[in-house]
Amino acid sequence: MLSREQAKRAAQLLNVHWATVYRLRRRFLANPVTSTLQPSPCGRIPGGRLDAAVETVIDDVVHEWLPAQRQLAHPATDLVLEIKRRCAVVGLDSPSRSTVARRWTAYRQQDALARAALPESMVAPGTFGVRYPLDIVQIDHTQADILLVSELDGQVIGRPWLSLALDVASRCVLGFYLGMERPGAATVGLLLTRVALPKASWLAKIGVEADWPMRGIPRVLHLDNAAEFKSRALRSGCREYGIDLMYRPVGKPHFGGHIERLNRTLMERVRGLPGATGSSAKGRKARQAEKTASLTLRDFEQWMTIEIGRRYHQSPHRGLSELPPAEKWRELSSSAEARYLPNAPDAELQFLIRFLPVELRTIQADGLNLFRIRYWHPLFAAWRETRRAVTVRYHPEDLSRVFVSAGKKSYIEV
Repeated sequence: MLSREQAKRAAQLLNVHWATVYRLRRRFLANPVTSTLQPSPCGRIPGGRLDAAVETVIDDVVHEWLPAQRQLAHPATDLVLEIKRRCAVVGLDSPSRSTVARRWTAYRQQDALARAALPESMVAPGTFGVRYPLDIVQIDHTQADILLVSELDGQVIGRPWLSLALDVASRCVLGFYLGMERPGAATVGLLLTRVALPKASWLAKIGVEADWPMRGIPRVLHLDNAAEFKSRALRSGCREYGIDLMYRPVGKPHFGGHIERLNRTLMERVRGLPGATGSSAKGRKARQAEKTASLTLRDFEQWMTIEIGRRYHQSPHRGLSELPPAEKWRELSSSAEARYLPNAPDAELQFLIRFLPVELRTIQADGLNLFRIRYWHPLFAAWRETRRAVTVRYHPEDLSRVFVSAGKKSYIEV
């Protein structure tokens, strides 16, 4: 329960009446995502009235443009001018200097907290002291040491990319994603969807029976410094669902040792499969993996699911005092409060949308144009009259539809 004194203290920090704090709390508990706290037409949350497209511009300038500038005589002023310039290009009303200053201060405080949390949570360099599942989840990509073939003609199509999400406390794999394309922002979004959602429908789709109850919304994502882990889509999605981002120190791979060891373990198992290339380029030609390759992407996904769900999760783990990861998950989960997606019919789709790549566009006479593809919706006619900039989220592997918002909480499918 939230006491009256706590509500009044929160009201002072937010500059609202204490009764408003209770209303915001009820709204958030009913649907625990940050967009539920956005202002309604009859109310106002200080600093929260900005159009979503303007927020996107500020986010890009602060996280991408500003770090790329080597020397700025007046960073605060240059920040405001760059935001105004970008808003003018897409026809948006630029925010005030004080609004930009508040956003910049908030971003710097978040980054400072994330950096400060790193040494405090370390027991030894590269080792985390984590008490509960989902407290820290490590994500990493690796190119699997195996050649796969096409389902159509059996020709070799290359080595797949494996993306893994590992719960540090229990050493359980919360989800994985396999694809032939190099991982990008959409890959991370799809992987997080598997982390957060029940896996029964996915397991049925690929035809594998496995006991895989591990899921939930992470509290902290521990990542390396790859571009897809610093994308606008990942940052905005994590803000929406209350996920903090923590990055490894540059040049110190041992800070991601848990998931690196898991990658090595899985690649050692891959060596026994047809088409295995081995982890070293030396002697790869002599192994002639192209001649033995016979697994398709679906075959390899089934094998990986069985390897993780049936074998790895059920085998004694040295880092857990010989306790299997699945048993460790059950032990820790009994005393921890997990975070799940809202119980709504479109919760899965809304979660994925928040992590898809973002583009800003304006509606033209022939509709919305993205990647030389034209999209149309009846609402576009009204949006074009008001010359509103829209936020477009898209899936790089499926451009048959996009999701468009004109500054509101919801997206329409086009």
